[in-house]
Amino acid sequence: MSQTVDPSSAYFAWRHYHPHESEDPSAVWGAAWRAGGRAAIAASSELAELVPVLRALLETLEDGCVEVEFRTAEAHRPIWEDDDEDECRVSW
Repeated sequence: MSQTVDPSSAYFAWRHYHPHESEDPSAVWGAAWRAGGRAAIAASSELAELVPVLRALLETLEDGCVEVEFRTAEAHRPIWEDDDEDECRVSW
């Protein structure tokens, strides 16, 4: 589980541990650059974890199992006398 860090609180935490470097603009810029790189790597790793899940979902959809289950469930759905066909129809 990853934690998101508020950028302003991360800056003040860095400033607390590096009081003299926080006075140098190039040091602040460098620290921000490194923090941005770490955030990009963390985001990429989270995205990479989604790839197997998305691949499995794609295989399931391509397999047709979902459509078969949906059509089977739809065929066995009880039809009520007060069902309004227009209310159930989806229009885009």
